[in-house]
Amino acid sequence: MERGPLAELNPQEAMALIQIANAGGVRAGTVSESDLSRLHLLGLVEQRGMAMGLTATGIQAIARLRLG
Repeated sequence: MERGPLAELNPQEAMALIQIANAGGVRAGTVSESDLSRLHLLGLVEQRGMAMGLTATGIQAIARLRLG
């Protein structure tokens, strides 16, 4: 069984996290507000000025997602 925040992501949240990683951050309206709120609650993204970017934990989650 998988541990940590990645285990708690639904497919839409995982796709939102990947989108944020690929874009180097996102502005409001680009990703579902509910997905963004949940990713923030899990500590995977953080506010960076006007956009949201990955935290260190978010970067680790992306690495695990990409490894499959």
